[in-house]
Amino acid sequence: MSRILTHAISAGLIGTGVFAWALAGRPLITNPELKAPLNPLGINGSPYGQVFALAMQGPIETYFDNRTGGMAHEHEEGEGSDHDHEAETVNNNTSNTHHSLDVRFQHLLTSMNQACEARTNPRSSSKAQELYMRRQVEDKLRFAYQLDPSNYNNYNSLHFFLSEPSLGTRPELSSTAQKLADDTIQYCFKQQNDPRPNLTAAGACTNVLQLMFADQESPSPKFDTTQMRSYLNILNQCITRYEAEARVWDQTKNWELLSPAVVQEWTDRYDFVRKIRDASEQAIRIFESKHNTQASN
Repeated sequence: MSRILTHAISAGLIGTGVFAWALAGRPLITNPELKAPLNPLGINGSPYGQVFALAMQGPIETYFDNRTGGMAHEHEEGEGSDHDHEAETVNNNTSNTHHSLDVRFQHLLTSMNQACEARTNPRSSSKAQELYMRRQVEDKLRFAYQLDPSNYNNYNSLHFFLSEPSLGTRPELSSTAQKLADDTIQYCFKQQNDPRPNLTAAGACTNVLQLMFADQESPSPKFDTTQMRSYLNILNQCITRYEAEARVWDQTKNWELLSPAVVQEWTDRYDFVRKIRDASEQAIRIFESKHNTQASN
């Protein structure tokens, strides 16, 4: 068989394969269930995803500066960032005329990192730029949430972003935030042998109740006290589940596997949820009394 004939057959087979791929691939492209973001390697919701979700809390440190309309970076540790502390340390170390190579390299990296974050445009951001930056923040928050929907901090950060009109980028923020809370509650209820997801679900319940309470100030409220009672009942279930599983962790000494600071953090969250629960029940009673008075008139 000649070389030309061999090449012709190979080209024909390749062309046939491409044509078959195009026909078979179109249904996959148009399938809404296969749209990104996907779940590569099953990381989302896995133990690895839980670790990555904790790690994502550090990089997601972007907040909006209403004075400039731009983006800035802030660390939880206070007014000075880690880069500022590092730069100060480097400056102290470099007062010597003979600098070590590693100190010089550290100083270079710190300077480059600060330069890439510095704002050099004297003009304020346009509406399109602000929308783009908010969308980027929202996508990062949602990515961190999807890694572990039971993560208390990542869920509440995303909920706050969606429920604040000045931050969110999509319409019907209340509906989006409520769906996020419902999905979080369902996911957390599926988690076993760990009390902490129950407090995340409890936080989701309190967030929905806050949305419902705020809705009562509108001329035509969408929610009634029956719906409020429904979420209050779910909140009670969350607290009951947490208390039961927390007692099991006391017996198995699983709490001792965590640092005292982390244990205290969950204790504070539990106390906070209990206070919000009591305040929510009192608010619902006030709304019920108000509605009964209006109905009797």
